[in-house]
Amino acid sequence: MKTQEDIKGFLDAWQDAWSTQDIDGVLSFFAETFRFEDIPIGLHAANKAEMREVLETTFEGVPNFKIDILEYKIGDGFVVTKWTQSGNMTVQGYGLDLNDHAYEVVTTSIIGLSVAGLITSVSDNWNAGVFYQQSTA
Repeated sequence: MKTQEDIKGFLDAWQDAWSTQDIDGVLSFFAETFRFEDIPIGLHAANKAEMREVLETTFEGVPNFKIDILEYKIGDGFVVTKWTQSGNMTVQGYGLDLNDHAYEVVTTSIIGLSVAGLITSVSDNWNAGVFYQQSTA
């Protein structure tokens, strides 16, 4: 992926796969091995089987999970995104006891890309403080 148009198409399809809870669609963006981390809650995956578990857990807890990419910057072999994640969360854990709780939080990601345009790394970070404030409001 070399052009702005290529990256835009990639991100539009990435957003669509996440927002329709298409596990196989999301997995199709990844190389066979990679590094995924969700920093605030400590989720990690290093291959598609582990990532499938992350996605299943995410979509089970937030069945209407949606992302909306607000902006992005392209680097040499990576893209940085700013996006919102939102949905209605049902989760017990991480200090939470929520049932169908609506939330929205801004997230930033650094996405490493191979020459072939597959994801080799994703590092997600979001303000857990805002998330916890919303969940107790």
